[in-house]
Amino acid sequence: MAATVYLIFGDEYLVSVKAKALIESLVPAEKRTFGLEIIDGASENVESGVKIVDLCMEAIQTVGFMGDGKVIWFRDANFLHDNVVGKNADVKERLENLAGLIEKGLPEGQVLVVTAAKVDKRYAFYKACKGAGNVQEFAVADKAYMADKQAAQVAMDFFRNAGLKVNEQVLDMFLSKVGTDTRQILNEIEKLSVYMGIQKEVTINDIKEIVSAGREAIVWDLADAFGRRDLKLAIAVSRQLLFQKENVIGLIITLENRVKELMIYREGLDNGWLSAGHGPRGGAQWRSVPPEIEDVFSRNFEKDPRGGHPFRIGVLAEQARQFSPRQLQKCRKAVLDAHEKLVSRGIPDEMVLEPLLIQMLS
Repeated sequence: MAATVYLIFGDEYLVSVKAKALIESLVPAEKRTFGLEIIDGASENVESGVKIVDLCMEAIQTVGFMGDGKVIWFRDANFLHDNVVGKNADVKERLENLAGLIEKGLPEGQVLVVTAAKVDKRYAFYKACKGAGNVQEFAVADKAYMADKQAAQVAMDFFRNAGLKVNEQVLDMFLSKVGTDTRQILNEIEKLSVYMGIQKEVTINDIKEIVSAGREAIVWDLADAFGRRDLKLAIAVSRQLLFQKENVIGLIITLENRVKELMIYREGLDNGWLSAGHGPRGGAQWRSVPPEIEDVFSRNFEKDPRGGHPFRIGVLAEQARQFSPRQLQKCRKAVLDAHEKLVSRGIPDEMVLEPLLIQMLS
């Protein structure tokens, strides 16, 4: 018996591809005017969340045109997990009512398709969908190192499908610019495919020439420019980020986190806990540390600062060599002072970030 409820959630790009194919199979193009009803699930607040669920229940209980069946697409719902809207009592009550409708069985001819980025599996709504239909999850890694690994596999699959060849160094460079978003990865590989033409071996220069940096990657470019002690590049990137209206406190926190990482890596190099290597791919790696240091890492850090891709470990080790411990202590004080100025003194953003970079890198 064909499912009457489909729940598809996880990676935004993969969910959209799967949902589009499913809708096309359920509703022929010529019947979509009356045979497909779309409920936009993007809620901005509790009030809109309640209204959206009510609309979905109303659509399920309303027969299609001329008594025919129809497909209801509850599209891109953003409150099916434990966020501010999703955990509100009124919204949860509406979702439980919707779950009750699903458990009783949809009216003859009705099909419900639900798509979302996140769904809490503890909620009655998820359990009702799983019990009544077809659930497909395109899991998104919640740990940074797992997200990097997942993105690398996705990128390699897309490169292979495009007929392009990349080595490990080129793949690292590509991901460092693009980030881990699947749609962004695909878009940039499609651009590369057009750019490469009959040439199929992608080089570092090709990545630099044609691949656009993702928003997250540009923020990391600022931290990397600082780590390389490249003041000119750091100021150029900071101006681009300010032009894009990036949150300056967020940028300061990014710099603060990079200083912390480099202090740890500098300590590792000085004490022999981190092998030296040469250059960002020179084989730098963490060795065993004394038990008391291992305890510090496990108690004081949500994410182990020694973790991550070997390429990243090499980059951070190389950057740590650019600073003495005393210089890093000064950078830490400077970045904390800048954070305090923004939060408590109301100083304009542009009067904090550039002077901070000059103070740390001049």
